[in-house]
Amino acid sequence: MLKFKSYFPIDVVYLWVDGSDKNFISIKNDYLRKLHKNNNKYIDDTKDQIFRDNDELKYSLRSLEKNAPWVNHVYIVTPFGQKPKWLNTRNKKITIIPQEDILPKDAGPIFNSCAVETCLANIPGLSEHFLLANDDMFFNKPVMPDYFFDKSGRAKFRCIYRKNGKIIRDKKSIYLKLLINSAREIEKAFDISLYNYKSSHGIDPYIKSSMKECCEHPILSKAIKNTKYRRFRDEDDVHRLIFNLYDIVKKRASVKISHSKHIGHNVILDFIYNLLYYKSVRNSVFFCNDAIKSKVLSCDAPIVCINDSVYNNDITREHNKQFFDTKFPNKSKFEK
Repeated sequence: MLKFKSYFPIDVVYLWVDGSDKNFISIKNDYLRKLHKNNNKYIDDTKDQIFRDNDELKYSLRSLEKNAPWVNHVYIVTPFGQKPKWLNTRNKKITIIPQEDILPKDAGPIFNSCAVETCLANIPGLSEHFLLANDDMFFNKPVMPDYFFDKSGRAKFRCIYRKNGKIIRDKKSIYLKLLINSAREIEKAFDISLYNYKSSHGIDPYIKSSMKECCEHPILSKAIKNTKYRRFRDEDDVHRLIFNLYDIVKKRASVKISHSKHIGHNVILDFIYNLLYYKSVRNSVFFCNDAIKSKVLSCDAPIVCINDSVYNNDITREHNKQFFDTKFPNKSKFEK
């Protein structure tokens, strides 16, 4: 096994849900009906891919064991007492955290990942420095701790950045509205415009005490608290980006510009793009929906995100399964 030196403990937190669980489906749909299910405000929560499980977490943990063995502890935050059937819960390096234990007692049930993410600092025993990952994110090759934090403990926030500041403002998706909300709250609190930044959709570093401080800030706390109590994702929520931006303002994070490497599109144009953005491409996250069509096996990005999009079909999911089994074939100690 590869060995890496870490200057301080770094944990990993995953959010996971089994969207096929009948109890989960029943409760979710009951609350959606109460909120008028066909209301566009909640349309994302009626789509299966938001909660669908394709065993990505199993392969993500394989990638962690193989390429980031320095991780101190793994926490998996789940709803309604769920846990993966294949998970070896006797492994002392892993802990299941019921999301109800970290949310406000009067907030549940919650189907909003934004709400859960605002409460991660409440995880018992969580290290001061931790990484947040979705189950569709993978350590694609050996990654050192200093990819995420410098020696002093500052986070390295990888993001897409445009000098014109319009990367968020010129979009209309609910996801980008959440980013706008986060930047707007930071602007209210500090009179600093940070609308230029968009998360790179990778495994991001966070500082627990800073997250708590942000949640208690006299101006930011209202928007964060309102998000905690929203049952479903809402266009008025704040995104976890607010914590990254807070760390930037407080000089607890450095910005690393991240352009995802282009492969599998057009050989000439891909070459020009990757050459033009060489400095930001070489350590960036690679994001795709179809791992085979996107030729991820030939990609040397440190982190890969294989998104289960609403546009994914059975063929796409089969392609992604081929990638998982080829790239991470060996069973990890996290499995039974």
